[in-house]
Amino acid sequence: MRRSNFRLRLLYFLMMTMTVIIIANVFIVTLMKVHVRSNTSLVDYVNSVSNIEERIFSSRGNIYDNAGAVVAQDVQTYDIICYLDPDRLSADNEIAYVDDPVYAAEKLAPILEMEAKDIYDILTANRNLYQTELGANGRNLSEEQKEAIEAIEDLHGIDFRNSYKRYYPYGDVISPQLVGFAQSDDNGKLVGKLGLEEYLNDELSGTDGYHSYQRDKHGYILPGMYDETVEAIDGYDVYLTLDLAIQEALNTALNTTIEAKNASRAWGAVVEIKTGKILAWGQTPSFDPNNLTSDDVQVNYGSQLAYEPGSVMKAVIYSAAMDLGVYDGNREFDSSPYCYTETAGRTYAGNELACIKNVSDRNWGNIPLDYGLIYSSNVATATLLSQYVGIENYEEYMHRYHLYERVNSDGIDEIAGYTNYGLSPVDDITATYGQGSSLTMLQLLQAYTAIFGNGEMIKPYFIDKIVDPNTNTTVYQGTRNVVSTPISRETANQMHDLLRRVVSDPEGTCRHYAAKTVEVMGKTGTSEIPIDGGYDENTSIISCMLGFPYDDPEYMVYFAYVSPETVYYNYDIKPIPDLIDRIALLQNIGFDEDDVETEKYIYKYEMPLLRSKKTAEAYDLLDRYDLEAVVIGDGEIVVDQYPKTGEIIYTNQKVFLMTDGSNIALADMEGWTRKDIVNYANTAMLNIKIEGSGIVYEQSVSPETIVNSNTEINVKLREINHVEEASTEDMVVEPED
Repeated sequence: MRRSNFRLRLLYFLMMTMTVIIIANVFIVTLMKVHVRSNTSLVDYVNSVSNIEERIFSSRGNIYDNAGAVVAQDVQTYDIICYLDPDRLSADNEIAYVDDPVYAAEKLAPILEMEAKDIYDILTANRNLYQTELGANGRNLSEEQKEAIEAIEDLHGIDFRNSYKRYYPYGDVISPQLVGFAQSDDNGKLVGKLGLEEYLNDELSGTDGYHSYQRDKHGYILPGMYDETVEAIDGYDVYLTLDLAIQEALNTALNTTIEAKNASRAWGAVVEIKTGKILAWGQTPSFDPNNLTSDDVQVNYGSQLAYEPGSVMKAVIYSAAMDLGVYDGNREFDSSPYCYTETAGRTYAGNELACIKNVSDRNWGNIPLDYGLIYSSNVATATLLSQYVGIENYEEYMHRYHLYERVNSDGIDEIAGYTNYGLSPVDDITATYGQGSSLTMLQLLQAYTAIFGNGEMIKPYFIDKIVDPNTNTTVYQGTRNVVSTPISRETANQMHDLLRRVVSDPEGTCRHYAAKTVEVMGKTGTSEIPIDGGYDENTSIISCMLGFPYDDPEYMVYFAYVSPETVYYNYDIKPIPDLIDRIALLQNIGFDEDDVETEKYIYKYEMPLLRSKKTAEAYDLLDRYDLEAVVIGDGEIVVDQYPKTGEIIYTNQKVFLMTDGSNIALADMEGWTRKDIVNYANTAMLNIKIEGSGIVYEQSVSPETIVNSNTEINVKLREINHVEEASTEDMVVEPED
């Protein structure tokens, strides 16, 4: 027993002694940098080791439209790194640092679009640095820039680090005012600067990782050194309610109107009435988030521009009168100038404060109240206010519609506008026809979801869902949000009937907005622009609010533009009914083709980027543009396309998609033109011989046969003389700028 205790004590003593020796050795090595056993100095080695922690950026989430087309994504770029330490050598003991700053600066300057002196100053400012970067112009370099730098002879000490920049495949097509943009900060991290990119920056950014390690003075990681990596977690993907094809159609209408009306700016939106989904939101002038300049207009006209909306406001007081049960559309009123007293009541006694007139001083005599809206009479709404609705009741209905309040839709930057209602009789009266107080398009859109819908007011929104791509789970789902119910369903239906007559009546102010494919209801608006305490007599805001189809309203379009025109405000506005017809076609609503003669328009677009997209996604996108997709190969990814990105394309044009699949099934070329065949052969790299002119009527190899570049394919063409090509010159819709 005693012997066992002695052995235990001895073992404990030896262990304690070894522990002390180890601690002492570590202490001496750490502080004195001497290896005790060999008495070797470790100063040079310890000083040459650096602890490095590099940030691993997470990939920013993609943004998609409602059909999955990529709206915003990260693309591979490169950041240039310049090594300055003269002790740095390559694995072959060759020079691996910038040994000639003058030469390096001269060669890099034109590629980086910098001054050579600026580069030289950076390279020589602190030669004690191990490495340096070249500022903003040295970040997010393209593959072409990287290759150009690598091709420079005798350029030493230059390396690259993978980085990313934000790319917007459709440029200014899909509302950059809503989507926004992201740019690299001083550390190279993409950060949202505007719109959704800023609002959802945390969700899109993800979580960065890091690489922490030790390296020697030459930059090499030796075996046994500390090395730890924590991977980044990619950001969430965001799906929008925006529809690329409808957005394109809205942009076309905006730009066509700008040209036709000599307008300085235009803005508009398309909203799904029953859900509040924003399908399109645009303005011009706009900007391309891929090519930002200091002159870009980044103000969101739809939510940050408050203006006097004009007669589109008349639907509010008409709906209030109907909802209160005091409206009889057949009851007549005097449409002559409305002279009012201090109570805003009408007077004919000569004791008036002032008089309200209709546009262009029109006077229809005694007419029914229904025609007051059909003709857009200011006197009609003044009469409704004073004789039927009452000042307090009208104010209550404006509150019910949440007018002059922020809508707070998905982080959209907005202002509330202002109201002068209640300050004076003239302010009370003019508020009934949209003068004297200001609103935004977003507020009007929300209000009209009740008028065009079933009485429920739906909040407009444009974020459909947010998805975590790491787990493929939906972390947020946009939903229908009923803000209030300002009017009853019966009132809404009564308004539908009257607003349809504003479009269908031969004298209705909205008659020029009638579409060919659907029955439309609507209300026009014309308002003056305040300037220096008065109004600009030479410029007006012309607008319209349109809902369709009348019998089951699903969509509404709001459209406004600023123009020097002072007469015929709502004449010659063909782009708007064309837009409605386009939406009806895309959404498969409206009259059957057998019931109405519809004019087929040829739309003109810029070819979208399809390379790297999934084949099915590219096919669906082209179908929405009314383009004929010819898929080449059996692959799942598009590797080439014709026409190329940015080239002009037209409705029904053939688009050739080369995929990553090796099996090419020959297309059925019957009816193709020579140009179609050449484009197909060049894209698919096939050997096709053409005989004759006109269109294809015979091909030597049957369709669906697997072919390659060695397959001999002959096609015969012939003229089709009995078919006259319709002239489409007058029907081409020009693209956006």
